[in-house]
Amino acid sequence: MIQDNPESKFIFIFHPKILIGKKYTVRNGKEMTNGEVLQYWGKWIVLGEKSWLDKLAIKLDPLVESKEIPVIKYDREPSVNLGIDECVMMVYCDRRDRDRIWQILSRFGVKLKAWVTEKETMEMWLPGGLLLERWIASKDFDEFTQNAVREDAQARMGYLFDHPDEIFVPWEQ
Repeated sequence: MIQDNPESKFIFIFHPKILIGKKYTVRNGKEMTNGEVLQYWGKWIVLGEKSWLDKLAIKLDPLVESKEIPVIKYDREPSVNLGIDECVMMVYCDRRDRDRIWQILSRFGVKLKAWVTEKETMEMWLPGGLLLERWIASKDFDEFTQNAVREDAQARMGYLFDHPDEIFVPWEQ
């Protein structure tokens, strides 16, 4: 199911059961913990023009509906404030399934093979991390707001690292 809310930065592709509280971070019928997400969860990064990603999304949607691919999101427009000139599609899966998911993506014309773990991503959004600091620099925040943003990021991301045995709960985007 393609969820295209114009107010969101991202366009999402997820199974309809997500709308009734089901999670996409599930392995063998069991919800993953924070620690398991940090250890196993990641995404294939697909770069391209939005029009191409829109077409790819339509092709991948049935594979999300059938639960072959857990969830996908992609940019509505490039994140130039993060130094990215193309739109980014993120095809999420457990790393133990990533080779199978790569085969699917390559069948649909994806050439660049770039895998990023959720742990790496979260570290880039922690205070001092590349993505958080680029994002802060792209805003006209005063020092107080910059520090508040860093504290919020530490609280959100740090929670996952500090509570590895709790069931992972994605935050709204």
